[in-house]
Amino acid sequence: MNLRPQYSEVGTVVCSDTPDGDVLEARSADGHGAEECTREQSLDLLRQTAIGRLIHTDDALPAVTPSCYTLDGLGEVVIPLPESWRADVMDGEVVGFQADSFDKRTLRGWTVLIVGRSHLVTDPVTVAELRHRGPLRWGHRPTRGYLTIHPELVTGQRFGS
Repeated sequence: MNLRPQYSEVGTVVCSDTPDGDVLEARSADGHGAEECTREQSLDLLRQTAIGRLIHTDDALPAVTPSCYTLDGLGEVVIPLPESWRADVMDGEVVGFQADSFDKRTLRGWTVLIVGRSHLVTDPVTVAELRHRGPLRWGHRPTRGYLTIHPELVTGQRFGS
């Protein structure tokens, strides 16, 4: 059974399981009320969860890494870096960060994407503060330090509102 989504010109999502396109399901792509969020609304949504995805490169290839995070007072994303990461190669790089929350039954929820330059946190006082009150560590892995992402581009959408 092949349930690949196909998008028509009028925004309908069609899923089929036959080569000739017998329709199993059809619904409007915007039938759940997709709504664009402002920058502030998007940042507020990010404060509602603690796990997202860091979008970066690894040996010049695209990579997506699940990460715990928090937002600091300036709206920057703060991510603990596992000891196994080569954090120095991420310092100053343009990266992405995405977090979302969806109800599988109703398809209601939101998604936010931030794109910005990353910076290693090197100040010992700030590192100590983050160890005390910062984001959780994924799987309680030892951390090498912290990475911040300054949100230069912030986009968000709510679905089903």
